[in-house]
Amino acid sequence: MSFKQLQQFYSDNFSLGYINASGRSSIENRFVLISLICYVTFKYKLKDPDTTYYGIITKLNKDIHLPEDFIKGLAIVCEDFAYQCQDFPTFGLKGNEIVKEIKNILSTYLPF
Repeated sequence: MSFKQLQQFYSDNFSLGYINASGRSSIENRFVLISLICYVTFKYKLKDPDTTYYGIITKLNKDIHLPEDFIKGLAIVCEDFAYQCQDFPTFGLKGNEIVKEIKNILSTYLPF
């Protein structure tokens, strides 16, 4: 595949679209989102090793209704970022604040 083809493949399958919750830049929100999802998934995996990023994001999406292809792409991106990691920044958030912030960021998703 050429670079352009790979770029298009990535855009079609793994792009986070436009995410812009208030108070941060879009790139900050993307990193916060990925890190918080990785943190939550890591914590759940300690209790249930069969936990998946896809499963966690699907549960978080219950009231948001994101497209299935976005959920799958985000799950793959999170799994890639978390590979061989056990420490994820939570940006000062604790407990339910983490889930609330993930949902807040996800709710700003636009597919373009």
